[in-house]
Amino acid sequence: MNRAILFDLDGVLIDSMRCHAQTWRDAIKTQLDIEISENYFLINEGRNTKDILFELIRTHQIDADNDTWQKVSDYRDQLFLEAFTPRLVNGAKELVILLHGFGYRLGVATGSTQQVVEELLSKTGIRDYFSDLVSSEDVQFSKPHPQPYQLLLQHLEVKSEQALVIENAPLGIESAIAADLICLAVATTNTPDLLAHASNVFITLDEIGKFLEIEYLRTNGVGVWKFQSINKESYAH
Repeated sequence: MNRAILFDLDGVLIDSMRCHAQTWRDAIKTQLDIEISENYFLINEGRNTKDILFELIRTHQIDADNDTWQKVSDYRDQLFLEAFTPRLVNGAKELVILLHGFGYRLGVATGSTQQVVEELLSKTGIRDYFSDLVSSEDVQFSKPHPQPYQLLLQHLEVKSEQALVIENAPLGIESAIAADLICLAVATTNTPDLLAHASNVFITLDEIGKFLEIEYLRTNGVGVWKFQSINKESYAH
């Protein structure tokens, strides 16, 4: 039975959330004259561009036409790609190589645009490990709706019980749970208490790698995932 590991992008694989937040703030200030806190974007990580901008335009009662959100989004992508030097989260490459070596199919579901996700994965040298990507352009509903992960499951041709998700944000965890997926969280950009709805919460990707390596040795990497209720400390002995 094929297994799959589904990753969020920003904050899980790519160490980009601070730059994302800053360039979002700059673009929205320049284009819409709205001041937004960095924490707003960390909490809302996983939502797609259109949903974020529509909410801000509505909340701040801005007189905008139907193309406004796209103009802001394009400007924000330009700022981000100019400002950000692609770099991986600590332990990301090692984890991807480990799981790919186990024979698991790997995929990414992100609220970022296709241009951004392809460029980041390619420049950090891990694009070829992933069988499929779902970006903001591929879905009608963004996280916390289950559609991003449901679509990725379809593309990878695996059932929900054959897959698990690695996330770093509350909305991503909600999305995974709504898609009937086990979710492991890593506290790279949010505190563990904000990630408490995940099956297990880890501080680093290295911890997740050790956890999944021991699970692989016990199961030979086959069958459905069954460790929702197992505390990670039990794998240390």
